[in-house]
Amino acid sequence: MGAGDGRGGRGGPDGTETAGLAEVIGRIREELEAAQHDGSRSRLQFRVERVNVEFSVQVRREGTGKGGLNIGVVTAEVGGTAARENLHRIEIELMPHDRDEPPEGRGFSIGGEE
Repeated sequence: MGAGDGRGGRGGPDGTETAGLAEVIGRIREELEAAQHDGSRSRLQFRVERVNVEFSVQVRREGTGKGGLNIGVVTAEVGGTAARENLHRIEIELMPHDRDEPPEGRGFSIGGEE
């Protein structure tokens, strides 16, 4: 995942650095797994029921004509400020579950087999 895989994640013409949404969600997953592992022997435990994340995303068309649409999560603004009209906000609610225990109710799993 990353800049060259077609999932977002590159610098824009206005100096805004972006990452692909899949890359960002993957990183959130890694951080939650690391926290779970690090706290596994601690007496104090936390239950994660929902993970609410809000992103600023930049939507732009690559190339001309029928070029691909690129959606990138804004990670940094290098040497300038991204134009506000180019930024959009999205909210995603993630409900963590063990891969061997399918989630109840509506929705779908991101990653792994269903």
